[in-house]
Amino acid sequence: MNVYMDESGSVHPVDGSLNRFFIIGVALPNNHAKLKRVYKVFVRKKFDALKKLDKNHKMFREDGSFIELKGACFNHEMKVEFMRFFCQNEVLKIGYVMLDNHKLQSKFIENKARTFNYLLKLFFTNALQRKYIADKELFLQIDERNIRTDSKFSLEDYLNQEIVLNLDLLEDIKVKYYNSVDNQLIQVADVFSNILYSNLVTQGAYQQELMQLRRAGYLLPMFRFPK
Repeated sequence: MNVYMDESGSVHPVDGSLNRFFIIGVALPNNHAKLKRVYKVFVRKKFDALKKLDKNHKMFREDGSFIELKGACFNHEMKVEFMRFFCQNEVLKIGYVMLDNHKLQSKFIENKARTFNYLLKLFFTNALQRKYIADKELFLQIDERNIRTDSKFSLEDYLNQEIVLNLDLLEDIKVKYYNSVDNQLIQVADVFSNILYSNLVTQGAYQQELMQLRRAGYLLPMFRFPK
């Protein structure tokens, strides 16, 4: 199974000037090819509206050509339209890891790459044990711009040791890092991670839509840490 991930926020010491949460959005396609077609249709239909939202050339080049979807560039209306557009016909499910910086012990802040790896181990262990994911092989595709170079080569070995060898929940896990420009479905994970992050920092601006998606089966139960 192909799995796509991106993050919003950061892991940091408690500081009133910084936002409280760190989010990992996990896109789990039910139909990989169909989800890519949905992506292309969304960009085509919303092309002009997206361009108007892109004030700092994050999604479009100065010549007007499209680069990628970035959730941080969306306004409220576009985020709601995105959820409605992608969450139909059962093309995917979305998982979330939500880390609360206010409840972290100091050891989780000292090495953020280690914390990221640990969170993914907990998330996938939980998802496999609860049968949210039934596949026996996973191919994790992650945005490389948020990952330290010295940690890129440790996650695959760590997850295989913990989940494959120790727990025998999978047969194999592979990890690859991409520039999100080159991976459309990492962009989908980016937008979904930003939606939850925005919901938290606005104290519920998207709560109604997220609850609707949860009831419709598009969102997995939230994985909160620490808990």
